[in-house]
Amino acid sequence: MRDSPSPAAGAWRSYARSSALSMALSSGMSHWLAQRRPVRRILMLHGIGGDKMTQADFYRVMSWLKQRYAIVPLQHMIGDILGGRPAPSGAGRSQLAITFDDGLRNQYALAYPVLKALGLPATIFVCPGLVETGQWMWNHDVRARLHRLSDGALAEWAAAVQAPAAQVEAVVAWMKTLPLPERQRVHALLRDATPGFVPTPQERAAYDPMDWDEVRACDAQHICIGSHTMTHPILPTLTLPEIQHELQHSRDLLQAQLQRRVDIFCYPNGSNDARVRQVAQSLYRAALTTEEGVVTANVDPMAIPRIPATAHLPLLAWRMHRPWA
Repeated sequence: MRDSPSPAAGAWRSYARSSALSMALSSGMSHWLAQRRPVRRILMLHGIGGDKMTQADFYRVMSWLKQRYAIVPLQHMIGDILGGRPAPSGAGRSQLAITFDDGLRNQYALAYPVLKALGLPATIFVCPGLVETGQWMWNHDVRARLHRLSDGALAEWAAAVQAPAAQVEAVVAWMKTLPLPERQRVHALLRDATPGFVPTPQERAAYDPMDWDEVRACDAQHICIGSHTMTHPILPTLTLPEIQHELQHSRDLLQAQLQRRVDIFCYPNGSNDARVRQVAQSLYRAALTTEEGVVTANVDPMAIPRIPATAHLPLLAWRMHRPWA
């Protein structure tokens, strides 16, 4: 039987990879390789703030991208894709659109000022049902509550609901597979198990959604608002009428509140199937996934891939060339 890699060997590989990425960035190789490809790119972000992407990190990343790409409104890029227009190519002409999922307050409070200062357009995909109630996305609430349980209490609760493992991320992943009524039942049992739950200031900063005043305050010249369903369910777990409601009512409510057209959609968690795509196609011009990739000429407008953002510039530069890295 082959021996497992030693911690030292793993650390060396990680160091070597990081060094190679840094060299590719500093030499300009990453960007040169990226610019050689006549494709469009869409950057995918979520929350701003915390350890993964501070506001300072975000400013640095956006400044770096602005110097190297033509950052365009997503709706304009979608129009070019649907019109069959080829992607611009050549030095400094590669197009990039910036997107945020979930409509979080930190996107308004921390990202929006940076975008305005740099004059950059972006799209924020919003769940208007959560804007209406101020509730967190269900997976954020589940994750925070699970972290309140001791190891013993988590194991006991997981066994009671027949979760496959007593680990926080494993439970969240399992709940994403459940039909909506069952997921809601399990969530209710978790609320029963954490009756004294009060969000910390750090959790609120990470998970609070924008309110309507904040959504409306996003200048349409800088920010396009897209639909992200009403309440962020995992769409393939829903019935067809539930899918129709989540996609159509989200669009209609956003349009009523903003008094402008909302015609771009983003699948929560990237999850979709043939039923979901068919409903999306009947309501929206285009739909984005979480699948990693660049936007090629033959892209499916109902399954447009994106490049996940990172504060680590060497890795981000390489992802612009190889999004799956």
